[in-house]
Amino acid sequence: MADFRLAFIADIHHYSEKLGNSGRAYELREGSDQKCLKETGAILDTVFAKFAAEDTDCVCIAGDITNDGEKVSHDEVLAKFLHLNEKKKLYLITSTHDWCSDHNPRRFEGNEIFNDVETLSAEELTNYYTLFGEKDCIASYKTPIGLVSRCFQVCPGLRLLAVHDDCDAKGGKSGYSEAHLQWMADQLKKAEEDGCKTIAMEHHLLLHPFCKLVNSGQSIGENFEVAAFLADHGLRLMFVGHSHMQRTTEFVSEKGNKITQINLGSLTGYPAPVTYVDFDGENAKVNVEFIKEFTYNGEKCDFEYFKKHTLGVLFNLLEAGKSDKQDFYERLRANGIKIPSYDLLYPIIRFICKKLLRAHCGGAGRLINFFTFGKGIDRKALKAIKRMPLLELVSKVFLSIFDGSVFVKDASAAEKKVVCSVGTLPSRIVKKLPLNKDKKEKILKTTDQIEALTKELMYPSEPDNMNTVIAL
Repeated sequence: MADFRLAFIADIHHYSEKLGNSGRAYELREGSDQKCLKETGAILDTVFAKFAAEDTDCVCIAGDITNDGEKVSHDEVLAKFLHLNEKKKLYLITSTHDWCSDHNPRRFEGNEIFNDVETLSAEELTNYYTLFGEKDCIASYKTPIGLVSRCFQVCPGLRLLAVHDDCDAKGGKSGYSEAHLQWMADQLKKAEEDGCKTIAMEHHLLLHPFCKLVNSGQSIGENFEVAAFLADHGLRLMFVGHSHMQRTTEFVSEKGNKITQINLGSLTGYPAPVTYVDFDGENAKVNVEFIKEFTYNGEKCDFEYFKKHTLGVLFNLLEAGKSDKQDFYERLRANGIKIPSYDLLYPIIRFICKKLLRAHCGGAGRLINFFTFGKGIDRKALKAIKRMPLLELVSKVFLSIFDGSVFVKDASAAEKKVVCSVGTLPSRIVKKLPLNKDKKEKILKTTDQIEALTKELMYPSEPDNMNTVIAL
């Protein structure tokens, strides 16, 4: 058959500007988020117009459609979905942000935050978005909280399992009950009998793109057992969202069956990715593209706009720490760090923030090497980037968490070597400490994960995070 093209996006987190787009309360909320907020509608309009004009056959959305389940946000995004659906097939799942699982919907007015915002329940969401893909639905499964997983025949020879994992595992965690898993296994078997390949999408992670240190709270319950179950029943490709990290990860079960996870980054936060999949009857060719620009309030915003917004989480905090105690502590609290505003502590914080904003890699590296007797960081690599502002390197590391191509494209060999040297420091230090064996091994489990994380950021493992071909 001819190629069939699918586009996958996730974590739109659409925010209605009717909930407030100015004032101190909104500023703090916006400044604590990796993704954009008030611009989400404009970003969606740009991306949907692109989809409508190109040769994409269908669009798949892997959950977290709205900011916090606000009905006004759902109303606005539904209108955009309906408009796109006039030209392209649209399949979607919802997740916790769409039914406001933390029961904290917010609107912002001046310095105040109000919670008097109407939301939709999980069951209401099913009825709200039920028409998308309705004609292609060949099987469905209803979860205890009222969400409905569906199997779609997206084109001849290809089916999509769009599964909801919210609160379906043991203890109400994200994941799947035995009955839900069996339903998926039945769909995979039936697809094989009908001569069809199957791909799937859920919202929470099936695999850890990095390690438990970063991703353990973002995955479904008993995730490796579920991954093995799905792989052994014939699923080869799963799309997920939630972490906002664009990453491709493989897992092989004990029986030797491989499943690949494509972790979709947030559409409205750096690097604003769209993941395209070309299906040729046997294989899925995956290619990731980034949004180059969008228009908000008549002004063009380019790719650097996303980067600046994401880095603002770090830089706005440091700038506040350098000069404004109240602003600093308010921004800490907006980021979920609730500590008292100690007057005696702030001068130290201000000193550290000033130093960090002015520091260069050479000076910071020499300081580390002084305390490690010259064994902390590779001297030759450090010399090559000694004049580089420290925060420029830190920014690349931070951005690379969300964009699996940053260091592949933009970093020098010396930068990678320095970062990897820093990543190995905690383990090297712990190994030298006079601790008993059990305690040392316990600490090393964490420090070894830090080392593995930095290596993965600098030298991403196969498969390629941006382009890969998966046999279905």
